[in-house]
Order: sequence, then C-alpha cells, then structure tokens
Amino acid sequence: LKSMKKLSYLLGLLLIAGMIFSSCKKDEDDNDPIDLTPTINLKGDAGYTSGDVTINEGDTILVGIIALSNTNSGKKLTNFKLTLTSNNVPQVLIDSTLNGTTFDVNYKIGFPDASVVRLSAKITDKDGQSKEISFNITIEEVATPLDAAADFTWQRIGANPGTGLDMFGLKWTWNGKAVNAKIEKDGADKLVQLSSAEWNSIETKEDLAAAVEAAADISIYEGVSAEASATYDDVLATKYNGEYFIIHVENATVETGTGGTTITITGEYKK
Repeated sequence: LKSMKKLSYLLGLLLIAGMIFSSCKKDEDDNDPIDLTPTINLKGDAGYTSGDVTINEGDTILVGIIALSNTNSGKKLTNFKLTLTSNNVPQVLIDSTLNGTTFDVNYKIGFPDASVVRLSAKITDKDGQSKEISFNITIEEVATPLDAAADFTWQRIGANPGTGLDMFGLKWTWNGKAVNAKIEKDGADKLVQLSSAEWNSIETKEDLAAAVEAAADISIYEGVSAEASATYDDVLATKYNGEYFIIHVENATVETGTGGTTITITGEYKK
C-alpha cells in the first residue's frame, strides 16, 4: 500500500467578477426576526462541483462561489475564506479581504494525493456576520497496471553460476544428482512463492507489492528438477532495488553432454 504522504494541493484562481457595489435596504418590520447573515452558494452549472464527490488522485475540480451581503443589514462583505481540512487539520487556501456587496469567483483545485478532505467556503460581513458551506472530496488512488509479460531464461551449464537471474536479485550456483536447482536470494529484499492463480489475478503494481509484503519470505526456491525435463506452474515474486517482480516458472530442460549438465529454466515475468 502506498505510504501516507503529506497532503498537497494545486490551486488555480479564475476571477469571474470581483466585488460589485449595490445599495441595500433594511426590513422595516420589527415584529419578525430579521436574518442578518450574508448568503453564500455553490454554482451548480455543468462543469462545477457543488456537493460530495469522488475523484482520482491528480484530478482537478472547478468550484464556483457566489456570495451576497444581507439586504436587511446592508453591510458590505469584508472577508472570504476557502479552507481544506484533512484529518481534522485545516489548511487555508484563500483568505481574501473584500469591500462590496457581491462576490463571484471560480477556483480550480487539483488533488495530487489520495485522501479524504472537506472543502469549506466562508463569507463574513462588516458586522462579523458569517455564513459557511462545505462538502467532502474523496481522492482515490489510481492503480498502476503491471507491465506486459516478458520472457526470461535462466541457464546453468556444468558448475558455472546460472545466468539471467541477476535482474530479479537472485542467483543459482548449485544443484546435483537427485538435488533440485537451488534458486537463492542475491540482493533481493524478499523472495516469496505465490499461488499459481496469482499470476493472472494480480494485475496492478500496487496489488503485487501488497502480495509480496504479505507473503512469507523464503531464502531458497528448489522446485525445478536437475535430473529431468518437465513443465511447471510455479509463481515466485521478488522485491529488488525497490521494484517488485512476479515470475512464472513454466518449463525446464535438462541436457547432459561432454561439458556437463545444462539446465535451462524458462517462463515469463511481469513488473
């Protein structure tokens, strides 16, 4: 799983209309309670986000805000604040001083990291009366597909070290009569054996990393015979130099000649 990263935001401001001055008149009816708070609303037109939403990390949203002073008080708007809160920690993105009765603005906000945040917009007038609106934004992690499967060949001739294993952080330096090939870690942080089904079921880099980290580490794999050619359906995985590999062992041929025994193991891998 991806480690938690410090939340960061990309904010772009598209000012549609600044502050528009207008005259206001108080309600003369003293018998009814008078609401003196300003109003603030989110634009709900196409293309705007105006309520709880789920997006992918790296996506942006367009938020449009319209605020008006209260006609009963006639007090001008003096402050606008846009805040993002994550894990109960607020981060003020915009803190603007105003001097008018109308405020109309658009903000384009990008979210590069997976998280859940709350976006709040607050308007305040000259008397300190305020109104706030907010909604939640869920930013989901984008899964990264594994690379396409590629062929691998591991080969050991006589007493020489096996070739083709170093890219996986492995080595093959011994086997013998009635002793299977010994595939060992050689720099790999982890070597694990997965189920055969996981060769097809694991499709993303994130899922492969999770599977490797959850599996028990082994120091050696010895599933291939050093005496007879055969087919296999073994799935290994390694973590090496910060990268994860899944390896499908499919075939092995054993040939004996004047130079000794040559064992060739073939299959596919993905990373």
